[in-house]
Amino acid sequence: MIRVVIVEDEAIVKKGLILTVDWERMGCRIVGDASNGQEGVEVVQQLQPDLVLADVRMPGMDGIEMIENLTGKVDTEFIILSAYSEFSYAQKAMALGVREYLVKPIDDEELEAAVLRVKQRIEEKRRLKSLENQIQSSENKPMFQFREYSSKGKSSQADNMQKAVDFIRQNYASDITIKDAAGALHVSESYLMRLFRQECGCTFNDYLTNYRIKQACLLLSDPQVRVYEVAEKVGYKSQQYFAVVFKKIVGKTPGEFKERGI
Repeated sequence: MIRVVIVEDEAIVKKGLILTVDWERMGCRIVGDASNGQEGVEVVQQLQPDLVLADVRMPGMDGIEMIENLTGKVDTEFIILSAYSEFSYAQKAMALGVREYLVKPIDDEELEAAVLRVKQRIEEKRRLKSLENQIQSSENKPMFQFREYSSKGKSSQADNMQKAVDFIRQNYASDITIKDAAGALHVSESYLMRLFRQECGCTFNDYLTNYRIKQACLLLSDPQVRVYEVAEKVGYKSQQYFAVVFKKIVGKTPGEFKERGI
């Protein structure tokens, strides 16, 4: 069940979101609400919800400021609601990692679609966290120390690195190279090579390979999925080559990982 908090200063809108949306059908539950950003910071820190729906324009601390105050303190996804469709709000929200931005009056179908997209990301994060916890606590711990890059700076270099990583996340299932990434970012291959070395301490190919194998581990945790299907889903045309790469990083073949667990 996804735990949700509503932060909205308009009482009628807040009540409507709480009472008229079929949260249970979407696998969600309202666990709290707040009427302004400052109150929202306190409620969210106390309840640690999975998802927060927050208005942008609120008295005192607005929704963007609230998210800025909560960044790094909670593991929460946000959906921004606003009666104002200025792109500047969306830009600020996206810079803080918010991927869903809805303009009032809220359309029920758009809200449901946004919630379900966020729900999918939350469930993926839960599976990943569970997998990492199992890896860390395993007696036969595999050599799987990869950590995804997350930019904490505001420099152009950090921004380009984040864009490169986002390119990998969006395209890892395809046959991509550093040339493709450099073209998408409109930078040179040599620049991108240096960027990965400086920011991650690895090459583009190392990062891509480790990201693919991490996704493979998540897929293999599903007992219904077959190894060859996983290989294809994470960008390997050859199941045999996939098995070699997987064992080198994880310490087990895909089949052993799937049968015995971590």
